[in-house]
Amino acid sequence: MALVNITHEGDTAVVAFARPPLNTFDLELIEELHDGLQRLAVEPPPGGLVLTGEGAAFSAGVDIKVTPSYSDEQRARLVRTLNSAITELYGFPAATVAAVNGHAIGGAFVMMLACDARLAADTQAKLGLTEVTAGIPYPAVPIAVVSAEIEPSLRRHLVMSGALIEPADALAARLVDDVVAPHELIARAVELARDRASAPAYALVKEQLKRDALAHMRAVVASGSDPLLE
Repeated sequence: MALVNITHEGDTAVVAFARPPLNTFDLELIEELHDGLQRLAVEPPPGGLVLTGEGAAFSAGVDIKVTPSYSDEQRARLVRTLNSAITELYGFPAATVAAVNGHAIGGAFVMMLACDARLAADTQAKLGLTEVTAGIPYPAVPIAVVSAEIEPSLRRHLVMSGALIEPADALAARLVDDVVAPHELIARAVELARDRASAPAYALVKEQLKRDALAHMRAVVASGSDPLLE
């Protein structure tokens, strides 16, 4: 059974984490995500890409019940593949929209940040960067996304406290662009992705905007190294 389901709403690709109940990330899911993003990037969907989760959660991030049992080799593969997958998402050559349908914690919050636009369902879901309280340091690419996408004072608070917030708080902090009714979330995200993707210079301007951060991320991926592994 697939752990990442890729479907299409017209000319928009919808990529969904599918590891119930919380869609947590293990090595297999991240490898599937990376492979799926690479395939889609070969011929970018004209209507852009929507990233979401199946069921009631976007994702609760890295599965801390499974990953402690990994061998050193598996942990290294997880870090490297996570770096590669997030780099693919951050630099994806079309419009990307996160449709945050529920909890988005840790690495999943980073995935949300890696999308060009972010919509959240109007729920009491918890969102946040909990690595500090979970005892999990950041790989190089996730912390680069956090640094690029969150303004400094808010970044310091979220990263160093591990605080969890709700969608309304995320909207007030401009971490998401809108909060919408749950039953409207995917349709609104698809509409936004198509609207953004229709701009003739979208992919080129996106690459210009993110060039410095992407250069660092791509160098990390190309080297296969990460301070976390050392």
